[in-house]
Amino acid sequence: MPLLIVALIIVILVVVAVLAFGAGGFRAMRQRQVALRHDAVHDRVPSLRYVVPVGQDPAAVMAALMNEGYQVVRDDAATHSQDLLILCPAGVERERARVRAVIAHKAGIDMEGHAMPEHAVFFADEPRAG
Repeated sequence: MPLLIVALIIVILVVVAVLAFGAGGFRAMRQRQVALRHDAVHDRVPSLRYVVPVGQDPAAVMAALMNEGYQVVRDDAATHSQDLLILCPAGVERERARVRAVIAHKAGIDMEGHAMPEHAVFFADEPRAG
C-alpha cells in the first residue's frame, strides 16, 4: 500500500511539472507572437514615439489618445520605460499636431491622478531646444 501512495505522488508531481512547463512555454510563445505582431504593425504603419515624462501617467495618455481613435501601444523594447507608439495611418506629419493637442489638453494627469502643470509635448523624432 505505501508503494502505491509513493507511485501516485510521483505521477501527480510529474503531471504538475508537465502542466507548469507547458503553461510557461505557451506564455513565452504568446509573448513572442505579440512581439512579432507589434514589429510587423510598427514596420508597416507610421508612428510617433512619445516618451512619457517622469510623473505623467502613461495610462492617461493612452486613454486620451484611444478616445480620439488612435491605436497606442507601449514600446517595452525601448530604452525608456514609458515610451508609447501612436500609430498614424494617415502619416505622422498629418497627425502630429492633433496627437500633440490631445496629449497636451486631455492627458495632463500625474501618477496620483492630479492635474499636471502644462509642459511642452515632444516626440522622439523632434529636436529639443536646450
